[in-house]
Amino acid sequence: MRTRDAVLVLLVATAVQSGGPASAQPRETAGVITEIKVASGKAEIRAAGGPWRPVAPLQALRAGDEVRTSDGASVVVLLSGGRGVAKVDAKNSPYVVGSVVADEGKVDKARTLVAGSVKFLTAGPKEPPKAVLATRSMARPPEVLTPRNGPVLPGPLAFEWLGNQVSRYTVRIVGPSDVIVERKGVVGARFEYPADAPPLQPGVGYRVEVIAPNQPPQGATFEIVDLARARAVQADLGALESALGAGTSPSSIAVARAGYLAEIGLLHDARLAVLAALARDPDQPVLHTLLGTLYTQTGLPRQAAAAFDEAQSLMTRGTPRP
Repeated sequence: MRTRDAVLVLLVATAVQSGGPASAQPRETAGVITEIKVASGKAEIRAAGGPWRPVAPLQALRAGDEVRTSDGASVVVLLSGGRGVAKVDAKNSPYVVGSVVADEGKVDKARTLVAGSVKFLTAGPKEPPKAVLATRSMARPPEVLTPRNGPVLPGPLAFEWLGNQVSRYTVRIVGPSDVIVERKGVVGARFEYPADAPPLQPGVGYRVEVIAPNQPPQGATFEIVDLARARAVQADLGALESALGAGTSPSSIAVARAGYLAEIGLLHDARLAVLAALARDPDQPVLHTLLGTLYTQTGLPRQAAAAFDEAQSLMTRGTPRP
């Protein structure tokens, strides 16, 4: 117990000192860190006149903040105000974050989209995840992972849950008045909605239920987004990506896209964007931090804690000693 308490205290202290998503930020956000590669060097930040401190994933930056890197380390910053991204490495270090220039009342779609993404990315969890005691019981009921009580963009849909990879489950998709699909003996923790099943209708509330032997049904609700809104979201994502500028890395694009999707309530699709990016860039701590934030938002503290822990491990792995 003493060891666990010490770890929690350290997490709280680190979040406060780093100026990460959990800390209070009184000034306007001018950017957010979307990538960190420490390598064998250091990546640090300081406010005007303040001490240098290690950067943190999804850290909010203010005008006048300085970012510096050394010995192969690099940082990517998504700038507010539709100003694209800035990569900080040894060539342009230290980098001073500029102010967000007012647009003289002109409404700019790209600025609005970036602002929505940055808003979610910098909000983050209000406090570090609490320690979650694990259980070795094989009788623990399955828990729906996604979709989980929210809207989903139309398209192929896969249901995932937390359970035993070798157990057999019954999966039901329930509509407003009846069971639409029921499959027994599903092995693992994933079920793809069958192509030959009745199409899921936009704007209709559905429920997915996962049933383990001798356990009550465990479920979550979801709703398919209507086609008009889905087209608008896809157009916004295209405009957002264009606003980031040519040459922006896939990981930073994924972070910006996921931030925007999550801000408008599409947490299921935001998670898919992050997982796809992690498949390409598994050692990117910002992606793991964002995944932890999404799990926190959907009420999955155990998965959130694991994602935050992996991000912390990647940040400290190979860090040079003072």
